[in-house]
Amino acid sequence: MALMKSIVMQGGRVHLEQVNVPKPGAGQVLVRSLACGICGSDLHIVRHTDEVFDVYRQLGVMPETIDNSAPVMLGHEFCAEVIEYGVDTKQQFELGNRVTSIPFLLSENQAGIGVTPGVYGAYSEYFLLDEVLLIGVPDNVPSEAAALTEPLAVGLHAVNRSDIKSGETALVVGCGPIGLAVITALKQRGVTQIIAVDIQDDKLALGKAFGASHQVNPSQQDEVQLAAAMADDKALVIFECVGKHTLINEFMRRAPARTRIVITGIHTTPAEINYAYATVKELELRFSYYYQPQEFAECLQRIADNQLPWRKMLTAKVGIDGVQTAFDTLMTPNDHIKVVIEPWRDGELESM
Repeated sequence: MALMKSIVMQGGRVHLEQVNVPKPGAGQVLVRSLACGICGSDLHIVRHTDEVFDVYRQLGVMPETIDNSAPVMLGHEFCAEVIEYGVDTKQQFELGNRVTSIPFLLSENQAGIGVTPGVYGAYSEYFLLDEVLLIGVPDNVPSEAAALTEPLAVGLHAVNRSDIKSGETALVVGCGPIGLAVITALKQRGVTQIIAVDIQDDKLALGKAFGASHQVNPSQQDEVQLAAAMADDKALVIFECVGKHTLINEFMRRAPARTRIVITGIHTTPAEINYAYATVKELELRFSYYYQPQEFAECLQRIADNQLPWRKMLTAKVGIDGVQTAFDTLMTPNDHIKVVIEPWRDGELESM
């Protein structure tokens, strides 16, 4: 059986392994990974493996028999090339065509690609997709741009979940990839009062480039107070895009009455929340996770139509043999927004 290179997460570390090239089953397609983004959730699962796996088991998405040392082949933000079809496929894309997809295998009990033990991820040279979920990548869209479809869809879904109206005020906390995705989705929706929040001034500048009308460094100014003043008698919607669990209670405490708080960051650490703040002020807490297939397709089309400055999200590329070092960099304070792995080549982390 042919072997390939794959990045495997195990025991709180990522490392390069030689693994078997998978064989597509019924309804499946073998694809070659061309570009795959390193997601904040990938960093989270490495940092907090025990917490994540415990949650998986409690939700019933991972069997009780799999322990916390189980390896995971990461990678769920991708552009890939069609290599081989399994049986019972229509083969609507020619071999060599570029595709992307929502990162799930319906054929494998809706397993999440790149997050589920035993499922090949896009940090590998090759992995499997369901033919029914494939979306063709337009010729004018570079592979690294197509890999941004997934985080952009996360942001769009959060905005759709918020039910925000064009005349309301949005406070977007965190100008990483998801925060920027939320900002551009808000702008597309017609929201004009968008406040970007981050402790790094260069990321605030990116928030402005993606459509934020105001930028706030919370170490220098009270962002909630500013947002409340701008909202006046209309609703304020806060988007938490950092993944810091202590922020939730803080926003509940500081937010004005009838604020909607949308939790988009990944949280697996138990948090202490005083619901009295939410009760007395009649706040709304909403939670956002992944996206709908049509939201995913909409984001790819927006990239193809040059409706957002996607190039500003990409800060570095790395070959498959440089991923471990790249993770070491990303696990410490850094200036990166989105690092893209190109599993088909070797090479250290290099800025774009």
